[in-house]
Amino acid sequence: MTESAPVARYRAALAELDPRISIAAQLRALFPLIEAELAAGVPHAAVLDDLAAAGLSVQYSTYAITLYRWRKAQRCAAAKPAALPKPHAAPTTAPKAPPATVPALDAIQGRPRNIETPGDLRKIRDMRIDLEALRREGK
Repeated sequence: MTESAPVARYRAALAELDPRISIAAQLRALFPLIEAELAAGVPHAAVLDDLAAAGLSVQYSTYAITLYRWRKAQRCAAAKPAALPKPHAAPTTAPKAPPATVPALDAIQGRPRNIETPGDLRKIRDMRIDLEALRREGK
């Protein structure tokens, strides 16, 4: 009996890994292959069956948590290059020096740039506001 193509790919990828690494690390190495299967419409249960056939028995909870963390890391890695400042042309005039009375610190510390997650809302709750510095900025 011949094995399916995904099982063969999983076995080949697992053969290249150190057998002493954790199951989560083995899964992370396989996730690019798994994501291709999921994008093609293969259900998670079928992926788990294929992994078991390839010799990597994984509980669904371990698979789900590791997949979530891997996807989150991928999103963060994709967002970092976009967050880098873009280089711009040198100004034609000399920039003005900031006034000496401007405080070096923001009046509001801990402010998130965007509100996208519940953690950002917690940051707003935990912001520290220096009222004296806020008054100086308003002058």
